[in-house]
Amino acid sequence: MRPRELLGVVGVVATLALGMPAAGQEAPSLNEDPLFSSLFPPELIMQHRRAIGLDDEQRDAISRLISDFQGQVLSLQWELLDEMEQLGQVTRRPRVDLDEAMDEIGDVLDKEKDIKTAHLEMLVRIKNILRVDQQEMLDRLRDEPGGSD
Repeated sequence: MRPRELLGVVGVVATLALGMPAAGQEAPSLNEDPLFSSLFPPELIMQHRRAIGLDDEQRDAISRLISDFQGQVLSLQWELLDEMEQLGQVTRRPRVDLDEAMDEIGDVLDKEKDIKTAHLEMLVRIKNILRVDQQEMLDRLRDEPGGSD
C-alpha cells in the first residue's frame, strides 16, 4: 500500500473509531472523559513526583509498567497497520465486497480495542500503586491552573 493510500485508510478508521458526532451534535470534550479523569497519566505523576512523595519503589514499579506497555503496544501497532492495509486492499477494488470489508474493519477495530485495553490496564495498575493521599494530591494538582489534563 502506498503511503498516501494508507493515510486515507487511517483517516477513515480514525473517524470510525472516534465515533464522530452526528450532524448537529457537539463532540464531547476529551477533558470531560469520565473514565480517564479518575486515572493518572504517567506524565502527571512524574511531573509532581516530589509533591506527592513518590518513593523509589513506586517510581520503579511505574517505570516497569510503562516499559511493558510500550513493548506490547508497539507490537499491536504493527499488527494494526497490517489490518489497515488489508482493509485498504479490499476497499480499493472497483466493486467492494461489503461482507469482506466489514470483516476487515472488525479486525482493525479489534486491534484498536487491544491497544486501548492495554492502556487502561496500565493506568489502573499505576493508580493502584499510588496511596490514597497521593491520588488526592494528584487530583488537586491536575485541577490547578497549569496542571495537566
